[in-house]
Amino acid sequence: MKKVLFLSHDASRTGAPILLLNLAKLLLSFNEFEIHFLLKKGGVLENNFRELATSYCLEQQKKTKFDFIKNKLFKTKSLLEDKEFLNQYHCIVSNTITNGDILGKIRTHYKGQIISYIHELEVASKTYTTANRIEIVIKNSDQFWVPSALVKKFLHREFNVKNDIIAVMPSYIESKNSLDTHRNKEIQNSFVVGGCGTIDWRKGADLFLQVANDLFLKRPNASVVFKWKGANNGIELMRLEYQIKMTNLIGKVFFESASSDLDSFYQEIDLFLLTSREDPYPLVILEAAQFAIPSLCFDTVCGSIDFIKNSDGGVVVPFLDISALSDSILSFYDNSNYRIQKGINAKQFMLNTHSNKEYVYSEFKKAIN
Repeated sequence: MKKVLFLSHDASRTGAPILLLNLAKLLLSFNEFEIHFLLKKGGVLENNFRELATSYCLEQQKKTKFDFIKNKLFKTKSLLEDKEFLNQYHCIVSNTITNGDILGKIRTHYKGQIISYIHELEVASKTYTTANRIEIVIKNSDQFWVPSALVKKFLHREFNVKNDIIAVMPSYIESKNSLDTHRNKEIQNSFVVGGCGTIDWRKGADLFLQVANDLFLKRPNASVVFKWKGANNGIELMRLEYQIKMTNLIGKVFFESASSDLDSFYQEIDLFLLTSREDPYPLVILEAAQFAIPSLCFDTVCGSIDFIKNSDGGVVVPFLDISALSDSILSFYDNSNYRIQKGINAKQFMLNTHSNKEYVYSEFKKAIN
């Protein structure tokens, strides 16, 4: 049985670690690969990694000054320098572009194949790592996996990575029990437009509010509610709430705190609005599709255009075209049959691809070989 070591930058409840856990669960179900994890840092999902497979955390190796002194005195090797440890693996899969600080060290002591699974685009890459560390990732990776054609173009354009060593690796998301995806329309009678994620610049929570404002300027009496899940208290939320007040949208636009269980959120929305300024292949689009909810997003900046166009499960509009988004929402609002059919399309495509164990597993085996 071949061993695979997955590197994760942390164990936070964010897209990349969640998708890595989903992929690992899938691989283990076929019983052909032995999976281990190496985490740079811990996080709220650390126990999820440990429950699934043998896991190591670099942060814990050097947690205290005592540990540092002990390692020096007894010449304890870091796992990054332990040839015997590293070379037990058939390949090492580094999850995200941010692992340049450790990939160079690993390459020095590891003879096998290193695959970098890149989940970032331009702004995220510049925000979460450095140009020097990205160069280390590019130089020391034998192959690259990406979640979408958009990320593939980014790697080729910005770093001259050859297209023939970039594979589009579909994310795996376990299909929901049919009972779990029944819509709960008793909660309220309005048409609910949902958004989800942190409220930073990339996710475009401010654009979500602009779309709502534009829609109500066009149709003041529309029975539409905009609900965003994932807002954290802080200056950004304060600014959004101020704008809601100043545009008279109180009771029409809501920013709610994050939750580990999003099922109830998806059960009460009719349409998913992705206002991201940059998103490689957002998990939320797939989660919405599980509930037969169509999605909207911007072109050129969101990898979700692959899913929406291939599934015919939503609408893609020009980047930053707020009016086009509000018009599209009103089209769904005015025509329930149109909305329902787009949602069915999204869910069916999801079941055939991202929730199809055999399909995703075959793509993994093809890419790893």
